[in-house]
Amino acid sequence: MISRPAAYPFVPKSNAYLVPGHIWGIPLRDGRSACGVVVAVPTAEEAPHQAINSRTFAAGLLDWVGDELPTPTAVDDSPLLNWGYGHIKMIGENGGSILGQRSSVHDRDGALSGVSHRMGGTVGLYRDGRMVRVATADEARDLPIIGTWGSTYIVALAERVFVYGKPVVR
Repeated sequence: MISRPAAYPFVPKSNAYLVPGHIWGIPLRDGRSACGVVVAVPTAEEAPHQAINSRTFAAGLLDWVGDELPTPTAVDDSPLLNWGYGHIKMIGENGGSILGQRSSVHDRDGALSGVSHRMGGTVGLYRDGRMVRVATADEARDLPIIGTWGSTYIVALAERVFVYGKPVVR
């Protein structure tokens, strides 16, 4: 088992030191900060429809914005707004670093479940960064597809929600 680096903050170079619940600040254009969270660091077996490697992880945007950087205590009860798979570049290249670890990481009510794809082959039902089972036909048709986020997508999503007041797109 790999342990976390000795001290926060740190900018990850791979997903080796990431653990669910790690948080980072997302600088917004209005000077405030939003908060990203590591939802999961799944293996290829846990996320068989995703391109999993040593630099990918399941990232989430929390329903939190503040004038200061987020702290684990400040964001501990903040719900997850959306999540997707991304490269660790989304943390460091956007001015963030891992600041600590909150105690809760999961989508508490399952509302952010999604599917791997729509057509052809086995469609997976995903929750909290991992495939939980094969999706039913209704789920495969109705649930959103879990996306792969580019390195600046989480910033754009946070600004859409917290700067411009628009709803989360799923």
